[in-house]
Amino acid sequence: MRITRRWQVWVSLIAGAWFFASPWLLGYTTAVGGMWAAFILGGLTVVAAVWALVDRDARSAEAVMALIGALVFIVPWVIGFAGLASARLDAWIVGAVIVVASLWALMDEQGGRERRAKPLA
Repeated sequence: MRITRRWQVWVSLIAGAWFFASPWLLGYTTAVGGMWAAFILGGLTVVAAVWALVDRDARSAEAVMALIGALVFIVPWVIGFAGLASARLDAWIVGAVIVVASLWALMDEQGGRERRAKPLA
């Protein structure tokens, strides 16, 4: 088992853990939809990040994290807690961080594959 040193995956892991804990830390446990969205999507982000940390070919895990990050970003409108500023801003910031970090990791992974594939002349 190999643990990756790509910082982007660690950023996504921390963002997912923050989102999981944010209903308590930011005090929006009364917004039941927002709270459950944070628990579920934060937990899924942590699981996908751990998957990316231990998998040799982490592209699938990073793509899943990017998808989860997009869901985190839009969940205030879908679930209906966009009127609660702390929960809404939390979801927007965390979602954007996860999407950017995951896509960055995917681009780094692709660039690394291209560099390794070049024949030595």
